[in-house]
Amino acid sequence: MLAPWNPFYNRNVFIDYCVERTNYELDDLRALRALEQFGSFNKAADALCITPSALSRRIAKLEAAVGGLLVERTTRRMAFTALGSMLLRRADPLLESLDGCMADTVQIAHGKAGRITLGCLASVAYAQYPAALRAFREKFPDVQVSLRDDNGARVRAMVLEREVDFGVTTLWEPCNDLITHAVADDSYVVTVPPDHPLAARRSVRWSELAACRLLGFKQGSATRQQVDAALAAEGLQLNWCDEVDQLSSMMALLATGRFISVLPGLLAPAFPALASIRLAQPRMGRRIYLMRRRDRSLSLPASALWDAMGMAVRCAVEKK
Repeated sequence: MLAPWNPFYNRNVFIDYCVERTNYELDDLRALRALEQFGSFNKAADALCITPSALSRRIAKLEAAVGGLLVERTTRRMAFTALGSMLLRRADPLLESLDGCMADTVQIAHGKAGRITLGCLASVAYAQYPAALRAFREKFPDVQVSLRDDNGARVRAMVLEREVDFGVTTLWEPCNDLITHAVADDSYVVTVPPDHPLAARRSVRWSELAACRLLGFKQGSATRQQVDAALAAEGLQLNWCDEVDQLSSMMALLATGRFISVLPGLLAPAFPALASIRLAQPRMGRRIYLMRRRDRSLSLPASALWDAMGMAVRCAVEKK
């Protein structure tokens, strides 16, 4: 403790440490408030489901804690002292706030209120999140969900930095701070217009794409890094003629029916008018993970959304 003459001495802090805190129980304060509301010991005791003598003991205990008389009692009347009135005036809104806080906490704990923030790959957010949210809403209609969709590296960072409750991502590196759960493996497909020569094929070799002008995500994106590195090991290089940064731009261009692109298979159902063909030799894909911090447990609703996201991704992969 700093001495009073210290130039950095804070008088408020000094007093806070020197004054002994008063020990009291909330039930005693609630007893005093009930006495004010009902105006008599008998009625207040009935409201609290205790005997009048038990109520008297609570008031006496509170008076002993503050060191002064709070209620004046006679055989005919009961009245609050100035000290009792002051305590009620200041304690009543605090008790109301505390009761409200506890009620809200109970609501959140039981999934009847609250908020979940989810970090998710943009492609999974577009294709699988709607089904997961629909299943989640059947159990928790009043819980707010905030979706933050981004690339794999950013989703992982959001989880680590506690910006989200959990994440759905492909980017996984060993980290003691994270709990990860592999959900499914998502293979890449080539998406072509329905009148393209490749449209009738069941599978296409990567080498056959070398002669195609491809639309792809920008160099440095997670998809491009994985595909380019794997094909370079095979001595292959694709002709990325057009590049985009965002999934929304990719989808807008593919919707015109004039582009060929390599996409995660989970996105293929988003383009029913196009042909999506499995890519082989080499077989390549991405693994989808659910991820959360090890030191951050999930609430009941967040656990349900975690399960719903995993189920939606697994079902989509199995349907391919």
